[in-house]
Amino acid sequence: MASFASEERQLLHESLHDFLSDRYAFEHQLKLARSEDGCGFGRAEWGQYAEMGWLGVALPESVGGADGGMTELAIVLAAGGHYLALEPLVATLVMGAGAVAEMGSPEQVAKLSDVANGKLILAFCHAEPDAGYARDHVMATAMPDGDGYVLSGSKSFTLHAHAADALIVTGRIGGSSGPVGLFVVPREAPGVVVNRAPALDGRLGAAVTFEGVQLGGDARLGGKDAADGLAVVERLIDRGALAVCAESVGAMAAVTEQTLAYLKTREQFGQALSQFQVLQHRVVDMSVATEEARAMVHAALQAVDDGGPDARHAIWKAKVQTARAARFVGGQSVQLHGGMGMTDELAIGHYYKRLSMNEALFGDAEWYLKQLAADVAA
Repeated sequence: MASFASEERQLLHESLHDFLSDRYAFEHQLKLARSEDGCGFGRAEWGQYAEMGWLGVALPESVGGADGGMTELAIVLAAGGHYLALEPLVATLVMGAGAVAEMGSPEQVAKLSDVANGKLILAFCHAEPDAGYARDHVMATAMPDGDGYVLSGSKSFTLHAHAADALIVTGRIGGSSGPVGLFVVPREAPGVVVNRAPALDGRLGAAVTFEGVQLGGDARLGGKDAADGLAVVERLIDRGALAVCAESVGAMAAVTEQTLAYLKTREQFGQALSQFQVLQHRVVDMSVATEEARAMVHAALQAVDDGGPDARHAIWKAKVQTARAARFVGGQSVQLHGGMGMTDELAIGHYYKRLSMNEALFGDAEWYLKQLAADVAA
Protein backbone atom coordinates (compact mmCIF):
# COMPACT_ATOMS: atom_id res chain seq x y z
CA MET A 1 0.00 0.00 0.00
CA ALA A 2 1.38 3.36 -1.05
CA SER A 3 1.53 6.25 1.39
CA PHE A 4 -0.04 9.41 -0.03
CA ALA A 5 1.56 12.73 0.87
CA SER A 6 -0.66 15.32 2.54
CA GLU A 7 -0.48 17.42 -0.64
CA GLU A 8 -1.79 14.50 -2.70
CA ARG A 9 -4.65 13.96 -0.29
CA GLN A 10 -5.52 17.64 -0.45
CA LEU A 11 -5.53 17.53 -4.25
CA LEU A 12 -7.80 14.49 -4.16
CA HIS A 13 -10.17 16.31 -1.80
CA GLU A 14 -10.21 19.44 -3.96
CA SER A 15 -10.74 17.57 -7.23
CA LEU A 16 -13.72 15.72 -5.77
CA HIS A 17 -15.37 18.85 -4.40
CA ASP A 18 -14.69 20.85 -7.55
CA PHE A 19 -16.32 18.17 -9.69
CA LEU A 20 -19.28 17.38 -7.45
CA SER A 21 -20.12 20.98 -6.55
CA ASP A 22 -20.29 21.75 -10.27
CA ARG A 23 -22.14 18.63 -11.49
CA TYR A 24 -23.97 17.11 -8.52
CA ALA A 25 -26.34 19.81 -7.36
CA PHE A 26 -29.25 18.68 -5.19
CA GLU A 27 -31.67 19.03 -8.09
CA HIS A 28 -29.48 16.70 -10.16
CA GLN A 29 -29.36 14.21 -7.28
CA LEU A 30 -33.18 14.16 -7.15
CA LYS A 31 -33.35 13.59 -10.89
CA LEU A 32 -31.00 10.62 -10.65
CA ALA A 33 -32.90 9.15 -7.70
CA ARG A 34 -36.17 9.34 -9.62
CA SER A 35 -34.83 8.20 -12.98
CA GLU A 36 -37.10 5.93 -15.00
CA ASP A 37 -34.40 3.34 -15.66
CA GLY A 38 -34.75 2.09 -12.08
CA CYS A 39 -31.03 2.30 -11.46
CA GLY A 40 -31.27 4.97 -8.79
CA PHE A 41 -27.82 6.46 -9.41
CA GLY A 42 -25.79 7.99 -12.23
CA ARG A 43 -24.23 5.54 -14.66
CA ALA A 44 -22.61 8.46 -16.48
CA GLU A 45 -21.30 9.83 -13.18
CA TRP A 46 -19.84 6.42 -12.34
CA GLY A 47 -17.93 6.48 -15.60
CA GLN A 48 -16.67 9.97 -14.85
CA TYR A 49 -15.46 8.83 -11.42
CA ALA A 50 -13.46 6.15 -13.21
CA GLU A 51 -11.98 8.67 -15.63
CA MET A 52 -10.87 10.83 -12.71
CA GLY A 53 -9.18 7.83 -11.08
CA TRP A 54 -11.36 7.87 -7.97
CA LEU A 55 -12.67 4.31 -8.32
CA GLY A 56 -9.13 2.95 -8.21
CA VAL A 57 -7.77 5.08 -5.40
CA ALA A 58 -7.49 2.10 -3.01
CA LEU A 59 -6.99 -0.67 -5.60
CA PRO A 60 -3.57 -2.23 -6.35
CA GLU A 61 -1.40 -0.59 -8.97
CA SER A 62 -1.38 -3.89 -10.85
CA VAL A 63 -5.04 -3.39 -11.80
CA GLY A 64 -4.79 0.31 -12.60
CA GLY A 65 -5.33 1.60 -9.08
CA ALA A 66 -3.37 4.07 -6.97
CA ASP A 67 -2.66 1.57 -4.15
CA GLY A 68 -3.98 3.93 -1.50
CA GLY A 69 -5.46 2.97 1.85
CA MET A 70 -8.65 3.56 3.78
CA THR A 71 -7.65 7.17 4.42
CA GLU A 72 -7.61 7.94 0.70
CA LEU A 73 -10.81 6.01 0.15
CA ALA A 74 -12.45 7.94 3.01
CA ILE A 75 -11.72 11.21 1.20
CA VAL A 76 -13.80 9.93 -1.72
CA LEU A 77 -16.56 8.72 0.59
CA ALA A 78 -16.70 11.95 2.60
CA ALA A 79 -17.13 13.93 -0.61
CA GLY A 80 -19.89 11.54 -1.65
CA GLY A 81 -21.65 12.15 1.67
CA HIS A 82 -21.23 15.91 1.34
CA TYR A 83 -23.16 15.92 -1.94
CA LEU A 84 -25.49 12.98 -1.19
CA ALA A 85 -23.95 10.96 -4.03
CA LEU A 86 -26.09 7.96 -4.93
CA GLU A 87 -23.43 5.84 -6.63
CA PRO A 88 -22.34 2.48 -5.08
CA LEU A 89 -19.06 3.69 -3.60
CA VAL A 90 -19.24 1.67 -0.37
CA ALA A 91 -20.82 -1.38 -1.98
CA THR A 92 -18.25 -1.65 -4.76
CA LEU A 93 -15.04 -0.03 -3.54
CA VAL A 94 -15.10 -1.01 0.14
CA MET A 95 -17.09 -4.23 0.37
CA GLY A 96 -17.00 -5.91 -3.03
CA ALA A 97 -13.54 -4.96 -4.20
CA GLY A 98 -12.26 -5.29 -0.63
CA ALA A 99 -13.39 -8.91 -0.48
CA VAL A 100 -11.75 -9.77 -3.80
CA ALA A 101 -8.52 -7.93 -2.98
CA GLU A 102 -8.18 -9.62 0.41
CA MET A 103 -9.22 -13.18 -0.41
CA GLY A 104 -9.17 -13.58 -4.18
CA SER A 105 -6.71 -15.56 -6.24
CA PRO A 106 -4.33 -13.62 -8.52
CA GLU A 107 -6.69 -14.27 -11.43
CA GLN A 108 -9.66 -12.97 -9.46
CA VAL A 109 -7.79 -9.91 -8.23
CA ALA A 110 -6.80 -9.09 -11.81
CA LYS A 111 -10.47 -8.62 -12.65
CA LEU A 112 -10.57 -5.62 -10.32
CA SER A 113 -9.25 -3.62 -13.25
CA ASP A 114 -12.89 -3.57 -14.38
CA VAL A 115 -13.79 -1.84 -11.09
CA ALA A 116 -11.10 0.78 -11.61
CA ASN A 117 -12.31 1.56 -15.12
CA GLY A 118 -15.97 1.66 -14.11
CA LYS A 119 -17.10 -1.48 -15.95
CA LEU A 120 -17.83 -3.63 -12.90
CA ILE A 121 -20.21 -2.82 -10.04
CA LEU A 122 -20.20 -5.11 -7.00
CA ALA A 123 -22.31 -5.63 -3.89
CA PHE A 124 -21.58 -7.67 -0.77
CA CYS A 125 -24.48 -9.94 0.24
CA HIS A 126 -23.83 -11.34 3.71
CA ALA A 127 -26.58 -10.34 6.18
CA GLU A 128 -29.49 -12.74 6.41
CA PRO A 129 -33.06 -12.60 7.77
CA ASP A 130 -33.21 -13.03 11.57
CA ALA A 131 -29.44 -12.46 11.88
CA GLY A 132 -29.62 -8.98 13.40
CA TYR A 133 -26.06 -7.66 13.36
CA ALA A 134 -24.49 -11.07 14.12
CA ARG A 135 -21.63 -11.51 11.71
CA ASP A 136 -21.27 -15.29 12.02
CA HIS A 137 -24.93 -16.00 11.20
CA VAL A 138 -24.65 -17.68 7.79
CA MET A 139 -27.38 -20.15 6.88
CA ALA A 140 -26.90 -19.99 3.11
CA THR A 141 -25.11 -23.11 1.86
CA ALA A 142 -22.73 -23.86 -0.97
CA MET A 143 -22.89 -27.61 -1.59
CA PRO A 144 -19.98 -29.12 -3.54
CA ASP A 145 -21.13 -30.35 -6.94
CA GLY A 146 -18.43 -31.82 -9.14
CA ASP A 147 -15.85 -29.10 -9.68
CA GLY A 148 -18.26 -26.40 -8.54
CA TYR A 149 -20.97 -25.58 -6.02
CA VAL A 150 -24.73 -25.21 -5.71
CA LEU A 151 -25.60 -22.05 -3.77
CA SER A 152 -28.89 -21.81 -1.88
CA GLY A 153 -30.21 -19.35 0.69
CA SER A 154 -31.53 -15.85 1.28
CA LYS A 155 -29.77 -12.56 1.94
CA SER A 156 -31.32 -9.48 3.47
CA PHE A 157 -31.59 -6.07 1.86
CA THR A 158 -28.24 -4.88 0.52
CA LEU A 159 -27.68 -1.43 -0.94
CA HIS A 160 -27.07 -1.43 -4.71
CA ALA A 161 -27.49 -5.21 -5.05
CA HIS A 162 -30.29 -4.50 -7.54
CA ALA A 163 -27.84 -2.98 -10.03
CA ALA A 164 -24.59 -4.83 -9.31
CA ASP A 165 -23.00 -6.78 -12.12
CA ALA A 166 -21.81 -9.37 -9.61
CA LEU A 167 -22.62 -10.18 -6.00
CA ILE A 168 -20.07 -11.30 -3.42
CA VAL A 169 -22.08 -13.86 -1.43
CA THR A 170 -21.25 -15.77 1.75
CA GLY A 171 -22.29 -19.37 2.17
CA ARG A 172 -21.27 -22.33 4.32
CA ILE A 173 -19.46 -25.05 2.44
CA GLY A 174 -21.16 -28.43 2.57
CA GLY A 175 -23.84 -27.57 5.13
CA SER A 176 -24.95 -25.31 7.97
CA SER A 177 -21.88 -26.07 10.12
CA GLY A 178 -19.27 -25.83 7.38
CA PRO A 179 -16.64 -23.13 6.87
CA VAL A 180 -17.70 -19.85 5.30
CA GLY A 181 -16.85 -19.36 1.65
CA LEU A 182 -17.15 -16.16 -0.39
CA PHE A 183 -18.49 -16.51 -3.93
CA VAL A 184 -18.66 -14.22 -6.94
CA VAL A 185 -22.15 -14.64 -8.38
CA PRO A 186 -23.38 -12.86 -11.52
CA ARG A 187 -26.58 -11.02 -10.62
CA GLU A 188 -28.33 -12.38 -13.69
CA ALA A 189 -27.29 -16.01 -13.16
CA PRO A 190 -30.15 -18.56 -13.29
CA GLY A 191 -31.65 -19.04 -9.83
CA VAL A 192 -30.77 -15.55 -8.55
CA VAL A 193 -33.97 -13.78 -7.51
CA VAL A 194 -33.56 -10.05 -6.86
CA ASN A 195 -36.27 -8.20 -4.93
CA ARG A 196 -35.60 -4.52 -5.53
CA ALA A 197 -36.68 -1.97 -2.90
CA PRO A 198 -35.82 1.52 -1.61
CA ALA A 199 -34.01 2.17 1.65
CA LEU A 200 -35.05 4.78 4.24
CA ASP A 201 -33.02 7.46 2.47
CA GLY A 202 -34.31 6.61 -1.00
CA ARG A 203 -31.25 4.75 -2.24
CA LEU A 204 -32.08 1.48 -3.93
CA GLY A 205 -31.00 -2.04 -3.10
CA ALA A 206 -32.40 -5.54 -2.96
CA ALA A 207 -32.95 -8.64 -0.91
CA VAL A 208 -31.61 -11.60 -2.87
CA THR A 209 -32.59 -15.26 -2.86
CA PHE A 210 -30.39 -17.97 -4.35
CA GLU A 211 -32.37 -20.97 -5.57
CA GLY A 212 -29.89 -23.71 -6.37
CA VAL A 213 -27.51 -21.44 -8.28
CA GLN A 214 -24.89 -23.45 -10.16
CA LEU A 215 -21.38 -22.05 -9.74
CA GLY A 216 -18.05 -23.13 -11.14
CA GLY A 217 -15.08 -23.81 -8.88
CA ASP A 218 -13.55 -20.49 -9.93
CA ALA A 219 -16.49 -18.63 -8.35
CA ARG A 220 -15.13 -19.15 -4.85
CA LEU A 221 -12.71 -16.45 -3.77
CA GLY A 222 -9.32 -18.03 -3.18
CA GLY A 223 -10.32 -21.29 -4.86
CA LYS A 224 -11.32 -24.62 -3.35
CA ASP A 225 -8.46 -24.62 -0.86
CA ALA A 226 -9.33 -21.20 0.56
CA ALA A 227 -9.47 -20.86 4.34
CA ASP A 228 -12.65 -20.15 6.28
CA GLY A 229 -13.65 -16.63 5.24
CA LEU A 230 -15.36 -15.54 8.46
CA ALA A 231 -12.36 -13.50 9.63
CA VAL A 232 -12.34 -11.71 6.28
CA VAL A 233 -16.06 -11.00 6.65
CA GLU A 234 -15.40 -9.48 10.09
CA ARG A 235 -12.74 -7.16 8.68
CA LEU A 236 -14.90 -6.18 5.72
CA ILE A 237 -17.85 -5.25 7.93
CA ASP A 238 -15.57 -3.20 10.19
CA ARG A 239 -14.27 -1.34 7.17
CA GLY A 240 -17.80 -0.87 5.89
CA ALA A 241 -18.72 0.66 9.25
CA LEU A 242 -15.75 3.02 9.03
CA ALA A 243 -16.65 3.89 5.43
CA VAL A 244 -20.18 5.01 6.31
CA CYS A 245 -18.72 7.01 9.22
CA ALA A 246 -16.53 8.90 6.75
CA GLU A 247 -19.54 9.46 4.51
CA SER A 248 -21.56 10.74 7.46
CA VAL A 249 -18.85 13.21 8.46
CA GLY A 250 -19.01 14.67 4.95
CA ALA A 251 -22.79 14.86 5.18
CA MET A 252 -22.71 16.54 8.61
CA ALA A 253 -20.27 19.17 7.36
CA ALA A 254 -22.63 19.97 4.48
CA VAL A 255 -25.65 20.09 6.80
CA THR A 256 -23.91 22.55 9.12
CA GLU A 257 -22.87 24.78 6.21
CA GLN A 258 -26.36 24.77 4.71
CA THR A 259 -28.04 25.44 8.05
CA LEU A 260 -25.83 28.46 8.70
CA ALA A 261 -26.50 29.77 5.18
CA TYR A 262 -30.25 29.39 5.76
CA LEU A 263 -30.12 31.29 9.06
CA LYS A 264 -28.30 34.14 7.33
CA THR A 265 -31.08 34.55 4.75
CA ARG A 266 -34.19 33.89 6.87
CA GLU A 267 -35.45 36.91 8.80
CA GLN A 268 -37.59 37.30 11.91
CA PHE A 269 -38.41 40.48 13.85
CA GLY A 270 -36.59 42.44 11.17
CA GLN A 271 -33.23 40.71 11.37
CA ALA A 272 -31.58 37.55 10.11
CA LEU A 273 -31.99 34.47 12.29
CA SER A 274 -28.20 34.18 12.38
CA GLN A 275 -28.13 37.29 14.57
CA PHE A 276 -29.88 35.51 17.45
CA GLN A 277 -27.25 34.31 19.90
CA VAL A 278 -29.10 31.16 20.94
CA LEU A 279 -29.21 30.01 17.31
CA GLN A 280 -25.54 30.87 16.85
CA HIS A 281 -24.75 28.58 19.78
CA ARG A 282 -26.72 25.74 18.24
CA VAL A 283 -24.83 25.99 14.96
CA VAL A 284 -21.54 26.06 16.85
CA ASP A 285 -22.60 22.92 18.72
CA MET A 286 -23.36 21.25 15.38
CA SER A 287 -19.90 22.17 14.11
CA VAL A 288 -18.23 20.89 17.28
CA ALA A 289 -20.11 17.57 17.09
CA THR A 290 -19.04 17.16 13.47
CA GLU A 291 -15.40 17.82 14.28
CA GLU A 292 -15.47 15.42 17.23
CA ALA A 293 -16.75 12.70 14.92
CA ARG A 294 -14.17 13.63 12.27
CA ALA A 295 -11.35 13.28 14.81
CA MET A 296 -12.53 9.79 15.83
CA VAL A 297 -12.85 8.72 12.21
CA HIS A 298 -9.39 10.01 11.35
CA ALA A 299 -7.90 8.11 14.30
CA ALA A 300 -9.59 4.91 13.15
CA LEU A 301 -8.44 5.41 9.55
CA GLN A 302 -4.87 5.90 10.71
CA ALA A 303 -5.05 2.77 12.87
CA VAL A 304 -6.36 0.70 9.94
CA ASP A 305 -3.76 1.95 7.48
CA ASP A 306 -0.96 1.43 10.01
CA GLY A 307 -2.19 -2.05 10.86
CA GLY A 308 -2.39 -1.08 14.52
CA PRO A 309 -3.57 -3.61 17.10
CA ASP A 310 -6.24 -1.19 18.29
CA ALA A 311 -7.75 -0.66 14.82
CA ARG A 312 -10.91 -2.67 15.50
CA HIS A 313 -11.74 -0.83 18.72
CA ALA A 314 -10.93 2.50 17.05
CA ILE A 315 -13.49 1.71 14.34
CA TRP A 316 -16.13 0.71 16.87
CA LYS A 317 -15.57 3.90 18.88
CA ALA A 318 -15.80 5.97 15.70
CA LYS A 319 -19.12 4.31 14.82
CA VAL A 320 -20.55 5.18 18.24
CA GLN A 321 -19.31 8.78 18.19
CA THR A 322 -20.44 9.36 14.61
CA ALA A 323 -23.90 7.99 15.35
CA ARG A 324 -24.28 10.33 18.32
CA ALA A 325 -23.08 13.30 16.31
CA ALA A 326 -25.30 12.45 13.35
CA ARG A 327 -28.42 12.30 15.50
CA PHE A 328 -27.61 15.68 17.00
CA VAL A 329 -26.53 17.47 13.82
CA GLY A 330 -29.33 16.01 11.73
CA GLY A 331 -31.96 16.79 14.35
CA GLN A 332 -30.74 20.33 14.92
CA SER A 333 -30.64 21.07 11.20
CA VAL A 334 -34.24 19.98 10.73
CA GLN A 335 -35.41 22.04 13.72
CA LEU A 336 -33.56 25.14 12.60
CA HIS A 337 -35.17 24.87 9.16
CA GLY A 338 -38.62 24.63 10.72
CA GLY A 339 -41.42 22.57 9.18
CA MET A 340 -39.88 22.70 5.71
CA GLY A 341 -36.86 20.76 6.99
CA MET A 342 -38.44 17.39 6.21
CA THR A 343 -39.93 18.22 2.81
CA ASP A 344 -38.63 16.43 -0.27
CA GLU A 345 -37.95 19.74 -1.98
CA LEU A 346 -35.30 20.72 0.59
CA ALA A 347 -31.98 18.90 0.87
CA ILE A 348 -31.88 18.94 4.69
CA GLY A 349 -34.49 16.20 5.06
CA HIS A 350 -32.55 14.00 2.65
CA TYR A 351 -29.36 14.50 4.65
CA TYR A 352 -31.25 13.56 7.82
CA LYS A 353 -32.42 10.32 6.21
CA ARG A 354 -28.95 9.52 4.86
CA LEU A 355 -27.42 10.02 8.31
CA SER A 356 -30.09 7.83 9.89
CA MET A 357 -29.51 5.10 7.31
CA ASN A 358 -25.75 5.22 7.77
CA GLU A 359 -26.14 4.86 11.52
CA ALA A 360 -27.89 1.52 11.05
CA LEU A 361 -25.61 0.13 8.33
CA PHE A 362 -23.14 -2.53 9.52
CA GLY A 363 -24.37 -2.23 13.12
CA ASP A 364 -25.84 0.62 15.13
CA ALA A 365 -24.27 2.50 18.04
CA GLU A 366 -25.89 0.31 20.68
CA TRP A 367 -24.49 -2.85 19.09
CA TYR A 368 -20.94 -1.46 18.97
CA LEU A 369 -21.15 -0.23 22.56
CA LYS A 370 -22.07 -3.75 23.62
CA GLN A 371 -19.09 -5.18 21.71
CA LEU A 372 -16.74 -2.70 23.37
CA ALA A 373 -18.19 -3.46 26.79
CA ALA A 374 -17.84 -7.19 26.23
CA ASP A 375 -14.18 -6.81 25.24
CA VAL A 376 -13.47 -4.69 28.31
CA ALA A 377 -15.17 -7.25 30.54
CA ALA A 378 -13.16 -10.04 28.95
